[in-house]
Amino acid sequence: MTSTPTSQRNAVSEGMALGLLVCERSVLPFDKLKLDFAFVGAWQSWSYRSQFPQVTSDLAKGLDGVWALTRADSNKHVWCLYWENQRSQFQICPRQPDWTPDNPEDLAHAVELIDGDVPLAGWEELARDFLMRFDR
Repeated sequence: MTSTPTSQRNAVSEGMALGLLVCERSVLPFDKLKLDFAFVGAWQSWSYRSQFPQVTSDLAKGLDGVWALTRADSNKHVWCLYWENQRSQFQICPRQPDWTPDNPEDLAHAVELIDGDVPLAGWEELARDFLMRFDR
């Protein structure tokens, strides 16, 4: 069964947050153009993007990559991770204060909670490609 458009959007944003934490990155500076280009470029080559057709459609219709990336804020229906905009940067925040990317059980639980049936390695793949482009 295909997820709703909203759950697809939230899953990609939360999954990217998870992948970035696995890559030891919890903060991104708010450089709109770099975030846009890095996310869209990584998205276009990601092997799991077909599981999230709504995000592909949103980007094709002009949604900026930065807003697809950071959509899951504290007000969205996400269970594990969300983004907080702190003026000049975006911070990844866990819902549970004791959640940590160093704990394999926490990582496995997060993967279970994020829609789309993407394994942890899939989110990490997207995040690594994004970071390679963003850090150029």
